[in-house]
Amino acid sequence: MILALRKTTGRTGRFLGRALAWRAPDRAHAVVAWGLVAGAVWFAVGLPGDPGWPEAALAGLYLVIVLAAICAIDARYGIIPDSLTAALAAGGLLQTYLAGQTGLLERGFEAVAVLAAAALFRASYRWIRGVDGLGFGDVKFAAAAALWIGIHSVPALLLVAVLSAAISLLIMRAEGHDLHGQQAVSFGPHLAVGLWLTWVAGPLPFGV
Repeated sequence: MILALRKTTGRTGRFLGRALAWRAPDRAHAVVAWGLVAGAVWFAVGLPGDPGWPEAALAGLYLVIVLAAICAIDARYGIIPDSLTAALAAGGLLQTYLAGQTGLLERGFEAVAVLAAAALFRASYRWIRGVDGLGFGDVKFAAAAALWIGIHSVPALLLVAVLSAAISLLIMRAEGHDLHGQQAVSFGPHLAVGLWLTWVAGPLPFGV
């Protein structure tokens, strides 16, 4: 477990370093890396006015670390490990419990609804286009994300993710990559930056 943690930490650091510095092979994910950094700065600036800032700071640190690891692994291997999805879901449940505004049962139902909707979209896309539009890891990620932000904020997450993916595709095209309609593009990093910015824009208050 310690060895796996070291490997994940190393991959995450290398991914962020290359993406932030606009270096291959992670140049196309520069928008993701800088989105994580921008969200962290935004979050840190708003912390002093939060009466429950210690808990909020811990939640934010935990979330951005897990999301950065997801970005690094999905960008490199095209998968979101179940262990990181489970860590994301566990953190979302703990945040919901500590915030005390929304019941765990209600938030759990929201996550199940998101899971069902995302799975239905995935199946429909495959039936219509003949290829997968989302990996099942992305579907599970969306459900875990709902535990952090609630179902009402999922559209904002998806909007940011789509914009991030579009910018990344433009970067790839500008670099001469031959893009086509059936090209596989890792969507996990874009979902991750979407979750991070959406959560930072309206994190649950811990001080009430």
